[in-house]
Amino acid sequence: MLSSIKARVIAFYMVVLFLTLSALGVFLYFSLHKIVYSSIDSGLLSRAKALATLVTENDNETEFKFSDDVMWEYNSPKSKNFFQIRRFDGTTLEKSASLRDSELPFQAGKDQTSFKTIFLNGEPTRLVNFYVPEDNRHGNKEKTSAVKNKGHGLVIQCAEDIEDRIDLIQSYSIVLSLSIVFIMIISASGSFLIAKKALTPIKEISETIDRISESNLSERVTEKSIPSELKGLAASFNRTFDSLENAFNRQKQFTADASHELRTPLSVILTQGEVALRRERTAEEYKKAVTAIIDTAKTMSQIVQKLLTLVRLSSDKVELKIEDINIGKTIHEAVKLLTPLAEQKGISINISGNEQSVIRGDRAALLELFTNLIDNAIKYNIPQGKIDISIKKETGFIVTEIRDTGIGISEGDLDRVFDRFYRVDKSRSRESGGIGLGLSICDEIVKLHGGRIEIKSRVGHGTTVYVYLKGDKITS
Repeated sequence: MLSSIKARVIAFYMVVLFLTLSALGVFLYFSLHKIVYSSIDSGLLSRAKALATLVTENDNETEFKFSDDVMWEYNSPKSKNFFQIRRFDGTTLEKSASLRDSELPFQAGKDQTSFKTIFLNGEPTRLVNFYVPEDNRHGNKEKTSAVKNKGHGLVIQCAEDIEDRIDLIQSYSIVLSLSIVFIMIISASGSFLIAKKALTPIKEISETIDRISESNLSERVTEKSIPSELKGLAASFNRTFDSLENAFNRQKQFTADASHELRTPLSVILTQGEVALRRERTAEEYKKAVTAIIDTAKTMSQIVQKLLTLVRLSSDKVELKIEDINIGKTIHEAVKLLTPLAEQKGISINISGNEQSVIRGDRAALLELFTNLIDNAIKYNIPQGKIDISIKKETGFIVTEIRDTGIGISEGDLDRVFDRFYRVDKSRSRESGGIGLGLSICDEIVKLHGGRIEIKSRVGHGTTVYVYLKGDKITS
């Protein structure tokens, strides 16, 4: 039964979901249990302390200063609140009318305040034993030990019928259990449909691969350990492995890059959401949490967009719309897009040289190329810095030089700046919104146009980027 991927996925998902929901349910149940009983105990202790202040004892005679305002909740035989006042030896001095002929249980010899649940006349009742030594009522602190040893002092017992509270907890547990069962049923149905839909295309992919390269390979993949749903796909891969190897590697690289880079923002979103929902918060706190989630989601969107751009540019079938491109005009467009960002830092941008130089290329791709490079020059520049862009011809190439007065790049990092997700300064890159894909995209665009890109830099002395693109002509 579990030889099927669909069955394994559903079984694993349901087990994990059940364990998670059960753990959450147990936590919520005991949390409610603790809150309810803490509330009851706090109320009982407050009542006991209040009663203790109304009892005085002189010459072994105990006097109770109980008023109607204090005793109204204890006077009715149908009341659910009870009290009983005893001596340390267990002798009853006074008890509430609500107890009628009953007695609250008492264990002589103890002198510590304690709480416990009892059954009074068959009803669950919460009880507190509040011990008041004689010295506490007379202010004689030096006689504490002696008085306790002689068995003097009072025990204030307060109790409350908690049947309704127990019913509440039991009802909560039933609702919680039914909710878990309902969620499990819905999740099982949903996971079954999703798994079924997700696995349906595999057969179609196998048939497509079979048609494209039916007998290209002699090497075969071992099919014994492969689940039944993938046996047809494995047979197809055996016949088409060579032609699909490059595409598979690109897909694998994309998946690795995406999972590596998206893991952190996803964790931030989950953490912010869970922390925000853990307890009631102010509107300002909720606003901060939602803002953090939105900012992280924007970062994820940027990462996905750039990853998709890289996949498109790396594809063997990438199609460029080749036309005559005026380099100067394209650079001016990129500068116009980034002018607000430059003005925020007080950075000036100067363009010089052969601005009428023309090459053959894709307008959108080249605009993205220069936008990324100028954007980096702004982000990693110093306040009030400069960016100089010059265009010149050099042995069959149109060379665009972008020089900034920024923080620079160390010599050890220069060889890796075109690697995907590589950041020279991770903390600084995060602050400025960098994700380590811009230069990788630039490199792919330049290669697609038959050119090259070079970077020279020194820490603290700025960076210069040289873009070499094949030029057809230069118009003066």
